[in-house]
Amino acid sequence: MKIGVRSLIILTLCVVLSVVIFHLTAVMLEGEQGRLKRTIHKAKRLAERENVIGLTNYISIDYSDDLGNDRRTLLFIAKRLFDEYKNILILIDSLETEIAGKDARALLEATVYWQDNDSGAITYDRIKCIALFTKTDKRWLLVELKFSEPEERRIFNPNVG
Repeated sequence: MKIGVRSLIILTLCVVLSVVIFHLTAVMLEGEQGRLKRTIHKAKRLAERENVIGLTNYISIDYSDDLGNDRRTLLFIAKRLFDEYKNILILIDSLETEIAGKDARALLEATVYWQDNDSGAITYDRIKCIALFTKTDKRWLLVELKFSEPEERRIFNPNVG
């Protein structure tokens, strides 16, 4: 009986150790490019869930853009959009990243779908933007967004057959 329990404990420890080693190896091989892309995808999921509080963890306190927005106004704009629209879906069409030390640049193209709260029509738009990041305490934080002019909004009505 003791041999069976010891064998089970040793087997469990080996499995746990293998998982930990696999995870550490994956993190080491991932590199900064992977970490930056993972940060962008996590922020995308938070935006789709309309989670403004979660998004604050991805925006630098020093955020500033060409339109005069700071971190607080950017989050206010996000909150207003989340209040006005529902069922937001963001499909990242392309994502290119460049890292230079503690600074990074991401060229992002996405298709964003949403519904107005008042109608059943689904609207979508293609968005192109440049996102600038800085790395602090092993985390990538957004410091600036630069949007290209959006294309004309398109309406997709699923009720039209």
